[in-house]
Amino acid sequence: MLKNTTKYKAEESKFCYTKTETTMRKVLLLLCLLPFVTLGQQKFILNAKLRPLPFPAKAFLYFTIDGKTTIDSANIKDGVFTFNGALSEVAQAYLKIKRQKLPGIATRRTPSDLLDFFLEPGTTTVISKTDSVISAVVKGSVVNDDIAKCKAIMAGIQTRAGKIMSQYKSGTPEQLKDSIYTAGFNEQLKTLDTEAKNIHANFMRSNRDSYYSLILFKTVVPIVIDPVRAETEFAKFSPRLKSGPLGKRIQGEINATKMLALGQPAMDFTQNDSNGKPVKLSDFKGKYVLLDFWASWCAPCRQENPNVVKVYQKYKNKNFTVLGVSLDNAGLKAAWLKAIKDDGLSWTNVSDLKGGDNEVAVKYFVKTIPNNFLIGPDGKILAKNLRGDELDRKLEELLGASDAR
Repeated sequence: MLKNTTKYKAEESKFCYTKTETTMRKVLLLLCLLPFVTLGQQKFILNAKLRPLPFPAKAFLYFTIDGKTTIDSANIKDGVFTFNGALSEVAQAYLKIKRQKLPGIATRRTPSDLLDFFLEPGTTTVISKTDSVISAVVKGSVVNDDIAKCKAIMAGIQTRAGKIMSQYKSGTPEQLKDSIYTAGFNEQLKTLDTEAKNIHANFMRSNRDSYYSLILFKTVVPIVIDPVRAETEFAKFSPRLKSGPLGKRIQGEINATKMLALGQPAMDFTQNDSNGKPVKLSDFKGKYVLLDFWASWCAPCRQENPNVVKVYQKYKNKNFTVLGVSLDNAGLKAAWLKAIKDDGLSWTNVSDLKGGDNEVAVKYFVKTIPNNFLIGPDGKILAKNLRGDELDRKLEELLGASDAR
């Protein structure tokens, strides 16, 4: 049987954020917004032209800079609308068309009438042959042009794959049953599949002064898996990109990942416990410590807490403890204390009540919760992000089977 690989889809990075993105969580359900490249305050104009809509409608523009989401709206008249404003950074954004329902008239439902694009200083034009922005073309944008180049390469691969499939299907019934005949076409499709998977990597390596290449970097070179390789690849970008905000964030993530690698000393810190008493990580030196990042509002954290309680009770008499770091906000202190009591978290819990800007979380580059680090008696990191049975198995490996019943 010939494998049909005529459909390719470029990989997309998916991110879950802690607090820093709280103000845009609803927007992030639809789009991961990634701002970059500081430009100072510069004006932008966004002109759009659609086919005239049969019903009254509004256009909404969403973009995020430095964690703050801006939402603007404009009336659509004869398919035309305009946005203008100022940007301190180039940012990924999206347009949404919302149609007004008229009494007694059924409006056509267009699910997810959205357009993802990059908003840049200067004049950008959005043109659609329909009354929807879904398939609109963006002009006047360097970043969007680079994205279009990658999409064009993908479209070319899809066309070639379609021709291969057509040629295969034109074979006689006897040929279609012949494994040698089929193998030849499968090899051709396999080659195209490899090409498709390498589109972004090839673009990034061939365009080291492209903003889009820098955006692709963490997808092409996963920093967490190999920070040393990531640092080598990152060094090949132009000084202009490396010195911009996105470049600095990537360099910071590389540095943090290297510092938080297994075998590295865990960074010491001081933070107040639930009674306001300062607590240091180094206070627990000589013990196995699970540094556990969580929050009262985090459902996955609360679901994981029973597992943490279980291993704490099982190994607390074998030189093991837990140090909880809460990413709750100042206004949620009561909720934090209640969660500690309700979930039976009888170990030491600390927080500066700064939410996702918790200084320890920032220091440990915690972007998602729950998150944890297992630290050895010598203060070095032994493991990261252990959950449920995996945490239990690791502690049993280190401490031996518990006598607890």
